[in-house]
Amino acid sequence: MHGAAPTTATLVTVAGPKQARSERTLFRLLDAAEALLEEQGLAGLSIPEVVRRAGSSVGGFYARFRDKNELLRALEERFFLEVQSRLDALADERRWAGAPVRDIVTAAVDELVTVTEARRALIKAFMFRATQDVQIRDEAVGFRNRAAQRIAALLVGKSPAFRHPEPVLAIDLGVQAAFSLMNQHVLLDGTEAAGRMLSLDDLKREIARLFVAYVGIDDDPSAAASASGTTKKTRTLSRP
Repeated sequence: MHGAAPTTATLVTVAGPKQARSERTLFRLLDAAEALLEEQGLAGLSIPEVVRRAGSSVGGFYARFRDKNELLRALEERFFLEVQSRLDALADERRWAGAPVRDIVTAAVDELVTVTEARRALIKAFMFRATQDVQIRDEAVGFRNRAAQRIAALLVGKSPAFRHPEPVLAIDLGVQAAFSLMNQHVLLDGTEAAGRMLSLDDLKREIARLFVAYVGIDDDPSAAASASGTTKKTRTLSRP
């Protein structure tokens, strides 16, 4: 199972009983479905195979889900609950006391790229279904908006010198750009730029650079030290 599993009471997309035994069956079904998506993609997601792998029954499946699309909605809801938990830990201000804002951006991008790569098959299934299911699409947009709000609150709270005249707008668009790049990464099975495939480390570094440059974050100690050294050298050279 991926991450800390929420309880059935938390998964509002799921019908059926809420006893502990039923909860275990539910998560076996969800785990089996995600494993099948990773192996065979959305086209290979069949209810009989999910049931077989979960050690459940077709009746047990339909007691919880009306169809395969409801199963995907539950998978999406569980996925976003797991990622929300990670986002909450990332956005905890106590974690970043005294840290440069660039370090926060780097960590946030690392989290985005790492999770997206690890759950690529699941996210690809969500993206395909989002073109046909408004609920799946809206859940994804809602999570992205919550992520932007949390990141904006954290970065603006650190009060760096933003060069962008509207920092909150810039952060929101920067988060949207990062999510869009990772969605493209999922759809195309990788990211190509300047005639080469980027490694995950390349992708993390360049997305962080894009975000920092667009928002206009001026808290790089090494850059400040370099600028200070250049100024001192210029003053020295200008002395008679």
